[in-house]
Amino acid sequence: FFKSFSIHECICFSMICNDKYCNDILIQLSAIKNSVKSLSNHILEKHIHSCIENDLKNNDTSSMEEVIELFKKFNN
Repeated sequence: FFKSFSIHECICFSMICNDKYCNDILIQLSAIKNSVKSLSNHILEKHIHSCIENDLKNNDTSSMEEVIELFKKFNN
């Protein structure tokens, strides 16, 4: 995930510095956005499978509110 983001970031920065065609820059920016979204989803999934699952096993439901708030933020 990090590698993909870093590659697109470098490419985009280079394109801007070299005054490349705007549409091509926008395509790279979209790729960066998709990489960040993918990384966010990966982190959220790991969080649910570790922290949230562990809390629920211990009858602690407070983390459920946290996850609900995270989903609200992701949907904006």
